[in-house]
Amino acid sequence: MPPAVLADACLVVEALGLPTRREFVDLFCSDHLETYAELFDPRKSPSASAAAAAEAAKEATAPKPSFKIKIPTGSSHGSSSMFDDDEDSRPAASVNQNPSSLDQVDRRYAWYRRTLRDVFDDKFRAVFPRGWNVPHALTSRFLSVTGDHLLLLLAPGRNCRDRDCENVTVLLKALQKTILFEKEMTAWLTREYGAAFAEAAKEGADEFDDEDNIGGGGGADGERLEFDEDGRAVAAGSAEGIRIKYERMKRERAERGGEVDGDDEEEDEPAFASGPDKAVPVKPLVGIASSSFDRYMGPYIGLEEQNMDEQLAESTSDMAVDTRGELPVFTSSTALFVYIKNSITRCTALTRGRTFYQLYAAFQDTLKKYASVLGGKLPSRVTTATGVNLGVSINLSAVGGGASGVGGGGGGVGGGGGTSGGAAGGASALVAYRIPEGEEVTVCHVIDTCEYCADTVEALEDLIRDKIDDDYKDKIDMTGEQEAFHDVTARSLRVLVSGLEVRTNEALREMSSKNWATMDSVGEESAYVRKVHGAVQPFVATVRGLIPPSYFRNFCDKYAAAFTSGFYNSIVRLKRISESGTQQLLLDVYNLKTLLLKLPVIETDKGKGKSSSSPHRGRGTDHSSAGSTIPPAMYTKMVTRQFTRIEILLKVVGTPPDLLIDVFKAHWEGGSALDLQTVMNLKGMRRAEQAAMLEKFGVDPETAAKGAAAGAAGSNILNEGVQSLQDKTSDVSAKVNSELSQMREKVDNFRKAFR
Repeated sequence: MPPAVLADACLVVEALGLPTRREFVDLFCSDHLETYAELFDPRKSPSASAAAAAEAAKEATAPKPSFKIKIPTGSSHGSSSMFDDDEDSRPAASVNQNPSSLDQVDRRYAWYRRTLRDVFDDKFRAVFPRGWNVPHALTSRFLSVTGDHLLLLLAPGRNCRDRDCENVTVLLKALQKTILFEKEMTAWLTREYGAAFAEAAKEGADEFDDEDNIGGGGGADGERLEFDEDGRAVAAGSAEGIRIKYERMKRERAERGGEVDGDDEEEDEPAFASGPDKAVPVKPLVGIASSSFDRYMGPYIGLEEQNMDEQLAESTSDMAVDTRGELPVFTSSTALFVYIKNSITRCTALTRGRTFYQLYAAFQDTLKKYASVLGGKLPSRVTTATGVNLGVSINLSAVGGGASGVGGGGGGVGGGGGTSGGAAGGASALVAYRIPEGEEVTVCHVIDTCEYCADTVEALEDLIRDKIDDDYKDKIDMTGEQEAFHDVTARSLRVLVSGLEVRTNEALREMSSKNWATMDSVGEESAYVRKVHGAVQPFVATVRGLIPPSYFRNFCDKYAAAFTSGFYNSIVRLKRISESGTQQLLLDVYNLKTLLLKLPVIETDKGKGKSSSSPHRGRGTDHSSAGSTIPPAMYTKMVTRQFTRIEILLKVVGTPPDLLIDVFKAHWEGGSALDLQTVMNLKGMRRAEQAAMLEKFGVDPETAAKGAAAGAAGSNILNEGVQSLQDKTSDVSAKVNSELSQMREKVDNFRKAFR
């Protein structure tokens, strides 16, 4: 039958209405894909396919409604294809023993390409109206059937499951070929038939309605309408409506190709190559078949996880540092993020849906593991049985205020730095970290690497959110991974503080073992002060040259609070201090105070050429430039406050007994009876003298006598006070941590709101 006659027949189908047209297109697609199902359905063995082909050949003479018209022998495609549409030329199973397997997926697409040439190049190219979108309907149906076949090959528990479905190479090649074929068909339909594809996930659901895809339209109630010459609406399904529509289409054909008479219609090129109806957007093809892989990409995700785990294993012992960037970081961190970026590129080239989301989850797990790897590079803990000289904060005025009710909130001397010092001391009283010589550089590199990773994770989160499908965008959140690196950073800073404390402990032990009661003269600074200088200066200079300024400031704050607290603790544990001893200690305190005030601006000893700061000497030089040689005002205020309470303690201890009460009340604002008793113990006063002083201070005689009697057991009272303070500090620390967590959550929510 000539194509022009078939084109006119399509007009009749069009006139019969949407249901008829839909049924016609559906039958056309099913008819031409029947052979495909017989050849490539995984549920059919090769022998079953051969048997089906033989049976179909026997029944070829039986009348059967079909659109598969014969191609003349001279056709360029009619007899050359092994997969020709002719039933009698269907190939035997022996030629292709298992065409349905994953590693043979490209044979499916080769078969369809040949089918397209036969159907549209040689038979029906100029037959169907453009608005019917028949090539798209056939291709979409083919991809849908292919997707069902792929699910049978991939789903577990199926007898027809492909043995290579766990083979990552076969799986990825099959997926890649499927995606390439979907894109190829999209380009072919656009080029040859002017198909207009709507953007996936952005068009309304109605735009993808079947009625629209094959050329619908109608009145408010959904009924199709035609209009006569007078403009009156006529039901399209009525005899009058069919006549009006047929005449309208004939006029439109004539306007494009000239007047057409019934006698010469066969000589005219059918008008529906471009179609009388305006083209409507059709569903995208990409994803129809390839989406079947999404739920079964576990082997691919497993391979990516295995590769990242291997990198993690290597990074555990890899101490190489990359000094080319702003921060000196472990090369393993940059290598890991390079791999993650390449992994994203590989995955998004294939899919941006479920598989990409699973890969994102694998990234999360790997990054948390890497944070643990960085934490493992820190020195091991050294547990301590006592808080002596390890930074335990003893705020005597706070303890005294709680014990006796005298002095209110602890006064200006003890109340100023007791909380921060107690927080630091509470942590270091339980554990300490001994940093071997030079290993502080490694701790600094851990801090820098964590900072780099936290910043890069934020950028990675934005990258994944931009690339992943819309259904998963709201699920992308890597705050937990950032927090993991921030936690390691905080622990590293505690390690630096504790490590420097441990290095200065020997000097404080030397101070504690010295007999200050027999000292009768004052000289230059004591030997233990020089040891503190020798331990602190190179350590701090190295740290300053390696970590970001904000972290270095935090380190200085924590160490200054911990050192002054530990130093105060060492003084109150001395048995007795002479007047000359207090003068010597005041000189030492001034020297140590000067050292700590310069802590934030301390410089590397250029004469020694300290090598530990060389990996990042550039930033250290910037810190010592003009304008950075003055310590921050808040830091200066904090250090001054901490040393003031030590100075007041020593000045009161050096006061003659007859002036003790007056000087104590004048200088120790809010001082309690327990504070006074501590001073008297350091002065070496006898019990009777202590009792008299307590009565003069305002304590009743009975309580004063008990307090004086307890002077010999003052260490027990002191320990009880320290324990009470540590309990309070733990509560304060827990509250602060809770508030910080809430603040972080609010900041994260604020940041997300502006994405």
